[in-house]
Amino acid sequence: MKKCRLILLLMGLMLFIPGCGIENGGEDATVVVIHATPTPTPTPTPEVTPTPEATPTPAPVIEQTASGVNIEKKDGTYTATAPLNLRSDCSADAQLITSVAVGTVLQSTGVSDNGWVEINYNGQVCYASGDYLAAAEAAPSEETPAQ
Repeated sequence: MKKCRLILLLMGLMLFIPGCGIENGGEDATVVVIHATPTPTPTPTPEVTPTPEATPTPAPVIEQTASGVNIEKKDGTYTATAPLNLRSDCSADAQLITSVAVGTVLQSTGVSDNGWVEINYNGQVCYASGDYLAAAEAAPSEETPAQ
């Protein structure tokens, strides 16, 4: 019998001990709710892309004639629109080198700031008034269309 009493006493203590100090639903009971937020994932730092540098436009090549007229060097093709005198400088008073007929195609190597065109005629540098020249159009392609 002593063993039974001891077992009942131990069982009673097991039921009583866990409830010590806990109030169920009393007015003084406080419930704290903690809202956990997930840790944000870091945004990757974007890679720095280099700004493409603008290709600098090359400065025009400027030369001067014997009389001091500036010639901007650039190639071109012109056609004579009237009988045309080719001269030794950019002036109607300059020495006459030769004359060419209407429709003559001339290869230019530069343009002056006073309207004259520098011409390479038979290996000799000559100058012609731009008033009597027209820019020649590109020659049509000799390719035949595919069939």
